[in-house]
Amino acid sequence: MGLTRDVVSGGALVIHQSEAGYRFGLEAVLLATDLPDIPREGHDVDLGAGVGAVGLMVGTRRRDVSVLALEVQSSLHGLLQKNIDDNALTARVRAVEGDVRQHQLLLKPHSADLVLMNPPYYRLGQGKVSPIRERAAAHHELHGTLRDFLVAAQYVLKPRGYLKLVIPPLRLTDLLFEIRKGDFQPESVRFVHAKAEREAYLMEWVLRRGPAKQLAVRPPLVLNQEDGFTPEVRDRFANAAVEGR
Repeated sequence: MGLTRDVVSGGALVIHQSEAGYRFGLEAVLLATDLPDIPREGHDVDLGAGVGAVGLMVGTRRRDVSVLALEVQSSLHGLLQKNIDDNALTARVRAVEGDVRQHQLLLKPHSADLVLMNPPYYRLGQGKVSPIRERAAAHHELHGTLRDFLVAAQYVLKPRGYLKLVIPPLRLTDLLFEIRKGDFQPESVRFVHAKAEREAYLMEWVLRRGPAKQLAVRPPLVLNQEDGFTPEVRDRFANAAVEGR
């Protein structure tokens, strides 16, 4: 299976990924940008890291944080490690191969200031499963449910730590149900629209472990206008891996 060499932020970051297997997309840029504030020398955890796009963007942009990127699929973990090495990020980003359901064996409890995750969108039996294993596992709950990801996030987060996740509206009721059973409070939500006149197809959520301020429903994020991406989306792409942004 061939690889492609894709650049982020004008070449600030180079990501190798499979030509035919799982590939990161816009969701990774959304997840890695517009983040809640965390302290200097903070620690981030990327659950379901894939080839590492999210953790690598954060690790490149924030040289004062460390990132642990957890990925269950061996093929993707291998590319994740290659991308860390090739971008000279071994001092700040660490790859761990493993399943979120084994979080107690893989993660240190109450160690993270921020958890980032783009969990599988579809429950088993819902939607069409890709014949390509990497894509199937990324899109369907083959290696853990939404609840499994939330339990792992709660385990690794410090009290008052943040969880940011990107998820489609079809999982809204599932997310709210699971939040009520755990130690998370929603802090903000933002609906993402491909175009202004279309229904939202993604949501950006920020949750807090423990008490949080009143939920803020932020203005919608519209991705496209007549001449391409909207200014905010262009800025997020351009600065996703630019130090200090």
